[in-house]
Amino acid sequence: MRPDPRRATRVVQAMRTTSARLLAAIGLLSLCHMMPAIAADNSPDAPMFADFSLPNGAITVFAKGDYVEPYFALKALLAAHRLGVDVTQTTSAFAHWLLPFQQANGPFPRVCRSGANDWLACGPADADDWLACGPADADDSLDALWCLAVAEILPGDKVLAASCTRSLENLATLWNPAQQTFRALSGGSAAYFADNVEVIGALAYLRRDRAASSRFAVQLAALPSVAGMQKGLRQNYGYDPNGALEPERASVPPTPYGFYPNAVAPVYLWLYQLRSGASGERYWQVWKERYGEKWLAGESDHFPWGLIAWAAYLAGDQASARAWLKNADAWRLAGRWNIVEEGVRTGLSHALQSSAAEKSP
Repeated sequence: MRPDPRRATRVVQAMRTTSARLLAAIGLLSLCHMMPAIAADNSPDAPMFADFSLPNGAITVFAKGDYVEPYFALKALLAAHRLGVDVTQTTSAFAHWLLPFQQANGPFPRVCRSGANDWLACGPADADDWLACGPADADDSLDALWCLAVAEILPGDKVLAASCTRSLENLATLWNPAQQTFRALSGGSAAYFADNVEVIGALAYLRRDRAASSRFAVQLAALPSVAGMQKGLRQNYGYDPNGALEPERASVPPTPYGFYPNAVAPVYLWLYQLRSGASGERYWQVWKERYGEKWLAGESDHFPWGLIAWAAYLAGDQASARAWLKNADAWRLAGRWNIVEEGVRTGLSHALQSSAAEKSP
């Protein structure tokens, strides 16, 4: 997640999704489809991501939406997957729907329905009438998450593996060796702490997994080492793994301090195992004491930040994860919701139920 002006309008100055950014970037989205309230449906027979998924495989940012930002869909799928939900079928449908939009040199665009007249009338557009409508949210983290989803969820899909090869080749072009950080976009100079943490986590998985490390050996060899990437976190963002909770800067160049991005930046460290064990639990308590009360009350931002609930779960704080999940239905009904929140809700519901079942006699 990045705090530059290009992205600050995207999530009511917080999450990577906001009606202001979408309207400005796309210019055609229907307000009637933008952020509708979502009826809570926790029944076991409810289709996964039912309010966000379309029969053609597309997964929209908002419920009943007309806009696909690939990063958000992948983030939601990976969250649910890593929390124990079988997302294989949904991921395959989405990946093969998205694949034709990949550019020859690797990046993916954002994708929108093209039936402007249908949007304006608040009626359904042709489910297959989709067009690339601008640059994706970011290239560095999207390249990484695309390959992470392919290798972790769909490892046997050779067509998607070939696509991942192009994405990793594109990722290599985004590395700035002078600064030792990944730039967010081709041709741009801005770089972000959270993105680089995501890339570190994804590349660590690809290098650790025997099949992926063999299949993508050439591409991985062209990318920086973990030590080089971690040096970049220190050099560019003032991050000390044994120091303060937050990095000194959430982006390069830096932007004004706020809950997003500064308080959110260290959350990615838990999500990608750069903080774990006793140290991770200790730092989580610091984060919770500083920000937890307002976050769980839904007062930190328009969106409830399920990614933080996932981090709490990983840090061993099931109580906070359960408290967030308890409030989720109210936030959904209020329209304070998007596909990333839905992915975390789906995953945490499964993980916490499984945990409770294991503890019961």
